[in-house]
Amino acid sequence: MTDTFSDYVDCTPLLDDREALDRFYDEHGYLYLRGALDRELVRTTAEQMLEGLIALGHTAPSTTLDTLTIESFEAVDEVAMHDYVKYDDLWNHPSTLKVWEKVFGEPVFVFKSTTIRYYPSAAGSEEPSFLTPLHQDGFYIGPNKDFRTAWVPLLATTPDIGGVAVADGSHKKGPRQHVVTENFRRFGHAVRGIPAEEFGADEQLLFSPMEPGDVILFHAFMCHKSIPNVSVDPVGMRMSMDTRIQPASSHRGFNALTPWADSAKDPSKGVMSKITGTPATTE
Repeated sequence: MTDTFSDYVDCTPLLDDREALDRFYDEHGYLYLRGALDRELVRTTAEQMLEGLIALGHTAPSTTLDTLTIESFEAVDEVAMHDYVKYDDLWNHPSTLKVWEKVFGEPVFVFKSTTIRYYPSAAGSEEPSFLTPLHQDGFYIGPNKDFRTAWVPLLATTPDIGGVAVADGSHKKGPRQHVVTENFRRFGHAVRGIPAEEFGADEQLLFSPMEPGDVILFHAFMCHKSIPNVSVDPVGMRMSMDTRIQPASSHRGFNALTPWADSAKDPSKGVMSKITGTPATTE
C-alpha cells in the first residue's frame, strides 16, 4: 500500500456511555465496534455470498470460504448476486438492531439498499477500477444527511486484503467537491470522487484489520476510500458489505427505500446517478 495509515480506535467500551460515545463520534466522525455483531449471523451471510458465486459459475462447487478465489469481480452479475445474499436478516436481526440503537440513542431505520463486495486479489496490477476513490457518501445519497454508513467484513481483513480507510475528523468540513475520475468505473461509467486538492495533507487516513463481527460506522460527510486487495501468500478474498442507517423518525429518500439491485437498473435515479454523474431525478 502506498498510503500510511493509523489504526481505528476501538469504541466498543463506549457503547454503554451515551455522552462519551457521542463525544467521540462528533469529534472523529466514526465508531469502530469490535465484535459487536453476532459472528454466526455474519458467517451465514458470507456463506450466502459464496453460494451465489458458486451458483453463478465463478468458483467450483467444492469451494469453501477458506479456499474461495474468483477470477474477476467485473465478470460477476452483481444484480443477480443480490438474490443470494439475505443481508436484511443480519441488518435487522434483533441483536443487530440493539447495536444500531445504542449507536444512535434512538430507534433506527436500516436502508433497503445494501452494497455487496467480493473482491479477488489484484496484486501486480494497477489499482482496480471497480474500487471507490476518496469520496463522501453524503455526496451520493440524500436528501437528508443524518444517516451513517455501516461497513462490515464477512471474512477477516488484513492490510493486504484491504478494506475501507476513513479520514479522521474529515466530516467536520462538510460536503466537498467531487469530480469525474476516469480510472474508477462502475457499469461503464466513470465514478466521481474528491480531487486531491480538496483533501488536506494533514488529514489522517485510518485503517485497521477487521474480523467478522466487527463494524465501522461513519458520518455521511466522512471522507473514505477503498483499500485494494493485493494479497499474495496466501491469496485471499475481500468480502464485505455496507449499508446506511438513519433515525427512524427521519425522512426516507429513494436510496433508503429502494433495494440496491433495483436502483442500479436505473442510472437516472439514486446512488448510481450521483456516483456516475448521469442525470439525477431522485436522491
